[in-house]
Amino acid sequence: MTTLKPVYLQKVKQHNMADILQKIWEHESISRVELVELTGLTSGTITNLTQELLQTGLIRESETSSGSVGRKRVMLKLRTDRYMIIGLDIGRTSFEVVLADLAGRMIKSVEGNTVGIRNPEQVLDLVAPHLESLKTDATDKKSPVIGLGVSIPGPMDKKTGKLLSPPNFPGWEGYPIQSALERRFGLNVFIEDDARTSALAERWYGLGRKAQDLLFVTMGMGIGGGVVAKGELVVGSNGLYGQVGHITLLPGGEICACGNEGCWETVGSIPGILRRWSGGNTIDGFFQAVREGDPAAVQCMQETLYYLECALTTLFNTYDPDVIVLGGKLYPYLTMHLSEIRSRVKARMYAFVRDRLHIESATFGASQNAVGAVALVFGALLNEPLQTLAGTKT
Repeated sequence: MTTLKPVYLQKVKQHNMADILQKIWEHESISRVELVELTGLTSGTITNLTQELLQTGLIRESETSSGSVGRKRVMLKLRTDRYMIIGLDIGRTSFEVVLADLAGRMIKSVEGNTVGIRNPEQVLDLVAPHLESLKTDATDKKSPVIGLGVSIPGPMDKKTGKLLSPPNFPGWEGYPIQSALERRFGLNVFIEDDARTSALAERWYGLGRKAQDLLFVTMGMGIGGGVVAKGELVVGSNGLYGQVGHITLLPGGEICACGNEGCWETVGSIPGILRRWSGGNTIDGFFQAVREGDPAAVQCMQETLYYLECALTTLFNTYDPDVIVLGGKLYPYLTMHLSEIRSRVKARMYAFVRDRLHIESATFGASQNAVGAVALVFGALLNEPLQTLAGTKT
């Protein structure tokens, strides 16, 4: 029992500190008295833990008028510039690496092309000089890097940090991405499926600040999803929760890379659209043909919107979120149809929820995944502050 007690006390301390940090983040500015009321912790515990957070530099004090003459209230706020986070998005044809503060504001961003490169080590060779440069920038600002967040196509084995069988991502199956990055860059590495990091970008920095239940749908070379329920990312027992691209839309249809048949991804992703169109091999060419009124392209576009309508209706009925957020490389081509998509999906909903259905565009555009990689680390900091800071490189 005596050997377990310090471990237990440390867990309790971390839990309480996380509760305090999350309340400060949620309210943006809050007093110690309010923290006592919201957390149920004693004033002594609040005093001790906030003092420790002040010493780490995670929070700061500010004074505000209390409404009484001559009296000031001491408020606590998150200090967003004390630490930095590096986010890395590795896609199927490109990468982006960003340096951001704790509020998710990008200090610097660099992008690169990986078309035709199937060797993971070669991709990391391209990333390396940019990532090292961002580490130097953080050092110059005297803001230690808390960790490196990574957004990459899944699925993956979170226990081993290895990719499993990511569709349309040749060369990466079984690659130990987490340990490779830790070895190369000496940072605490957090890794997650790109659709889920996109959901986390909304959870911590975007629409999710006001919506606790959201579904992010990313459409590009594949179709994926990230589900946030009651503010928490849901993964599932096999890590497959939110694999929205693999719901069956066409029974008896094309065999998907996942093993199912007629998946939404086989008809609604960029490769799926181009296979159905058969009029060219680029998505730009397809939408140009749509604009020019090419009959085959227009028909394919109508089908694509119908598949999207069917899928979103199914997903709303399945997950019942506050908001469905749409993003990914394909989505910019569809933004002009957003009002139409909303109307068509609402027409298929239960009447009593039609006014509650919200379908919105992703907050961070082309950098959604990279911001999500930053949010992955930020979420770890708010949930496990002691453990996360322990891996910080100064």
